[in-house]
Amino acid sequence: MSLKCVKEPVIIAGMHRSGTTMVAGVLKELGFFIGNDLEANNESLYFIFTNAEILRRINASWDNPGPVKYFLENKDALDMTVKCLEYDVLSPGIRDYMGWKNYLKYRSVTEFDMPWGWKDPRNTFTLPLWLRLFPRSKIIHMVRNGVDVAYSLMVREKEELKRREEIFQRRFNKRSRRSKLEQTGFKGSARCLTLSGGFSLWEDYMEQGYEALKKIGNERYEIKYEQFLADPGKHLKELAGFCGLEGVSGLLEKAGKDVNRSRANAFRHDPSLLEFYHRVKDTRWMRHYGYSLITG
Repeated sequence: MSLKCVKEPVIIAGMHRSGTTMVAGVLKELGFFIGNDLEANNESLYFIFTNAEILRRINASWDNPGPVKYFLENKDALDMTVKCLEYDVLSPGIRDYMGWKNYLKYRSVTEFDMPWGWKDPRNTFTLPLWLRLFPRSKIIHMVRNGVDVAYSLMVREKEELKRREEIFQRRFNKRSRRSKLEQTGFKGSARCLTLSGGFSLWEDYMEQGYEALKKIGNERYEIKYEQFLADPGKHLKELAGFCGLEGVSGLLEKAGKDVNRSRANAFRHDPSLLEFYHRVKDTRWMRHYGYSLITG
């Protein structure tokens, strides 16, 4: 089922809130094609929908990825899904990702002669499927301190909860043909409303990313968010070379200036987060990625 490509894609993966948006954004500035139909986090709507649909169909989701393990172990289920992905990627529907101009020129992503790929944290779990289609893909894997990830997720989900509460207050007493639950009920990631829930999800992504990369020989660029912030110029140069971007030396400095270096290990400035850090710092993946030795 593998597809022969003029230029193989680069797949950007890693836990949510780990810097994948930042990296995809600066690569885009350097000329890397990440899609025509982008949403706010530099994610192609085409691949967001496809990854989300893969998870939905096996009763999983971005914050409940557990069923993926059993899905990947079932050859029949896997083969069926990959065959569907192959058909869809080769169908005219791929123009949503390519854009009309590129679609009229190339007709297929397999004919792209420029650096291309896509970013979605869910790639961490769907990577084995995409590698069945694009077996020579390159992979960028982002890693960030689990405490900062959990806090960022919690802030985002609490903002969403507040928005939902405002909708509840405005609409609950209004008549509607829809049920009250559908119209005004809570919707969001209950798991990520707490630090412990978000941290446990980070552990799930770290384990899956490690196991997936361990089983393949594909070229990969694995980088810690904190290392990137410490020297963005160095890592941008390496990433540009890794992605096959040429003639971008004049753009590297400008792209690096947009990076906010203060976000590295930000938990150290919050006493409650620092306390949480000391509770989890010796867990497996904090130790594995060197986060158990941070002082603050």
